[in-house]
Amino acid sequence: MARSRAARGIVLAAVAVISTAAFLAVPALQARSVVDSPPIDLTAAVAARNCTPCHPVIGASRNASVIFNHAAHLTTDCSACHFVNPHENGKTAVPTMASCFTCHGLEHGPTGKIASNVCTDCHPKSFTLRPVTHVKDWKAKPHAVKARQLGVNGCLLCHDSVKDCDTCHAKEVPDLGAMPTIYLRTIPIKAKEPPKLIDPDSPTTIGQCNFCHPDVDGFKQGRIIFAHQDHLKRDYQCTVCHPRFAHQPLGTDKNTMQACYRCHGLQHASSGAVATDKCEACHPKGFKLEPATHTVKFLSGDHKDQAKIGVSYCAMCHKSKSCVKCHNGGTKLADGKTGLKVIPADHRKPQWASEHGGLYLAQKGDCAICHDSPSCQQCHLTTMPHPTDWLEVHAQRGRGLQGADCRVCHKDREACQDCHHASVRSTELIAANCVKCHPEMKTAEPTKIKVAGLAEHAVHFNVATKAQYKKDKPYVCDDCHIGFGSTGVRVDNPLTGPHDMRGCYDCHGALDIRNQRIAPWPGSELCRRCHTDLNL
Repeated sequence: MARSRAARGIVLAAVAVISTAAFLAVPALQARSVVDSPPIDLTAAVAARNCTPCHPVIGASRNASVIFNHAAHLTTDCSACHFVNPHENGKTAVPTMASCFTCHGLEHGPTGKIASNVCTDCHPKSFTLRPVTHVKDWKAKPHAVKARQLGVNGCLLCHDSVKDCDTCHAKEVPDLGAMPTIYLRTIPIKAKEPPKLIDPDSPTTIGQCNFCHPDVDGFKQGRIIFAHQDHLKRDYQCTVCHPRFAHQPLGTDKNTMQACYRCHGLQHASSGAVATDKCEACHPKGFKLEPATHTVKFLSGDHKDQAKIGVSYCAMCHKSKSCVKCHNGGTKLADGKTGLKVIPADHRKPQWASEHGGLYLAQKGDCAICHDSPSCQQCHLTTMPHPTDWLEVHAQRGRGLQGADCRVCHKDREACQDCHHASVRSTELIAANCVKCHPEMKTAEPTKIKVAGLAEHAVHFNVATKAQYKKDKPYVCDDCHIGFGSTGVRVDNPLTGPHDMRGCYDCHGALDIRNQRIAPWPGSELCRRCHTDLNL
């Protein structure tokens, strides 16, 4: 039974010190930005600045047994209620009822009660006020034993000693004497501990977790079978799965299944799979593998919307074979209709055959969803995609390939030249140095060579032997291709096609410092050397 303390005149004011300034000095209910947030001190006196990085809105209590909101206590220092570290050793310390009575029911001179001590003001109607420890015969021997062990001060939280205790004691144990009439309010002094700092902005480590979660695997297994220990044994860094501090202002960051697939199912060349992608390895037997979103409508066509957002979500469970089976048409769908053949819109464009290789190299597509290496080899003469060691072995494995096959994808040959011309970067441009690899450059009339790039080079073979060229030695690559092989500036001009004429007219038709022509065939004359049918 709740007792009124209105008539109590004796107040131990010294033990009920309440600070009002500390809490107001901190923007407690304003969420901090994760960026540049100050370190959290887990062992310091409880203060809003150590709570708001993870709890930006410290509002109503989630405990159904009390009616409580932090907003009504803004003028009270946090440590007035939270005497110990709120989170430690995997447990959350909730303020006790004794901490509430530091203020509730306290008479403050002529001001009256600081806060109400009426039970129904803080407990809902559905709450049973009688503690579970108060068994049926509590008022007999059990309460006496507990009172001798713990003292009677805690009893005075709810009981009026005159009406509830002394009246009964006078009959049952007259020698006991009167009980204390005042509940003695005390605030425990928090023991000083070494600082335990967590910086939410620093890379995630196990050290940020183990103070509050000493057993990081001490959680109830549900939808997944998971243990941090299995991953720590393999020396995985926490940041692989947790790119930022797990507790954020809007909630706890939880990994998605897509994050798991960064390793699970990944083939690491000859080493094989980094981690298994078998469903039963990570999901319990009773887990329903098919997502709730996979309705009949979704399976019969609406899944295309998800695929457009990102097929990596689909690829976690579905291989290309399962997609191709339906997309080829003629298959009965989930809604009973017969599916039509699915061909992406860009695949129907006439330029697709020549453009798709470049798009694949630029990773601008999801080719592997439908296509595998055998399907590519119907047109390509080599393994597609190329093996990881292709750069080292393509000279041997690629024998018999035509340059045209490579150029389907590799239109910009600068990358090829870095290796293929590495040994001739400083070599003179003469026939003997080129025909070893390019036999077509032996053609007597260089202008008749079909490959434009080779023709351009071949016509400059003998410039040192002809007086009209005014050049006393053969060309080298750097004469035209500045920084050849690494920072070359001569590239295909989109306005002129394969010929970048800017370099040609530096010599052809130009005059030297003696006002003599450097090379013949100015302007269109140079073009007609090869293109005899041009109307120029």
